[in-house]
Amino acid sequence: MFNLIKDGHIYSPEDIGVKDILILGEKILKIEEDIKPPTGYNCETIDASDKIIYPGFVDGHVHLIGADDGQGPVGRTSDIAWKDIVESGTTTVVGCLGSSRFARTLDRLYIKTLELEMMGISTYIYTGSFVIPPPTLTGEIRKDVYLVPKVIGLKTAISDPTTNHHTWRDLADIASEVLYGSSIADKHAVIHVHVGRQDTRMDRIFELIDNMGIDPVRIIPTHINRRKPDVMEQAIEYTKMGGIVDLSSLMRREEGTMTGLKPHLAVKRMLEEGAKLENMTMSSDGNVPQPIRDEKMNQTGRYIAPLDLNRREIRDMTNNQVCSFSDALKIMTANPARALGIEKGRITEGYDADLVIADCIENLRVEHVFARGRQVVKNGESTWKTHFQQDPYYNQYH
Repeated sequence: MFNLIKDGHIYSPEDIGVKDILILGEKILKIEEDIKPPTGYNCETIDASDKIIYPGFVDGHVHLIGADDGQGPVGRTSDIAWKDIVESGTTTVVGCLGSSRFARTLDRLYIKTLELEMMGISTYIYTGSFVIPPPTLTGEIRKDVYLVPKVIGLKTAISDPTTNHHTWRDLADIASEVLYGSSIADKHAVIHVHVGRQDTRMDRIFELIDNMGIDPVRIIPTHINRRKPDVMEQAIEYTKMGGIVDLSSLMRREEGTMTGLKPHLAVKRMLEEGAKLENMTMSSDGNVPQPIRDEKMNQTGRYIAPLDLNRREIRDMTNNQVCSFSDALKIMTANPARALGIEKGRITEGYDADLVIADCIENLRVEHVFARGRQVVKNGESTWKTHFQQDPYYNQYH
């Protein structure tokens, strides 16, 4: 099956101008000007004139099976909805567990990723959670990394009251397991570190690197756009060491996170203080409960953080002239793909056909999405039809 996208302005994420894209199966076959539909084959054609085309987002931190954020049974969120992923322009997700290690398991998370992959997108997971020793799929961290292709690293947490207050030696034990499993599997794997609100900030990470000599690119701290305490100060220093840091799009005062700084403002500060854009990624921390606050920052309710916050922040970076649209895209596409060691986040021949067609840079309204060559969004709406039909016997009994 061929798909041909005509005359769109392509950001690969680099600006490569107006071209056509020919898709065969799951892959991008050709990117050129004036490609003709293949003769003798079925070929769907989309006119992308006056539209922009960019890579599908790579979201490296999503609570696919929900989270509770310490709110107890009534505060739990459910499994993420398919439409909330693809209609945001996201085509690759990494699922993770949160602070709760009782109501949610890695087995269930793994099955959720299989479901989403069958529906069309690309999925991965982190083994582990907030605690040490961490939960695993196989009984050992190294086995998870070595034997399970979807496992691309381990999640842990520091500087958070819900952890068991890890020392750098605790982190060294789990990091060694990840790196050993990675070496025998011949794949890149990372330690994805939740950085909480306590004053120790990223101290344990710096101690780990100082004592063990681990390459900073293998340890990725997330939620670094905190104002109180000022995690960003250490995050900027970390990027200058060659490390990669991950901003959270939900951490913004406007969305009810009192300690957070909007990512576009965080990126602005980091660039001004000498951090390199290629050392920054952004993820949603999506599908977790978040507070709704009034003008005085009193909590009045709760909502579920959407993945679409990523798209809004990319738009804000561009519209507020923090960086170019191409550079803003890299933070959600090429950069996280490179950090995670996966061939994603770019529109280039031979890569998976993961791409978004949107109206314009200023609005960034998603119109069509392809994931591994399959059109998963058409005219702004998910194309997926549920496996289940309405109860045919309902009217007989009601």
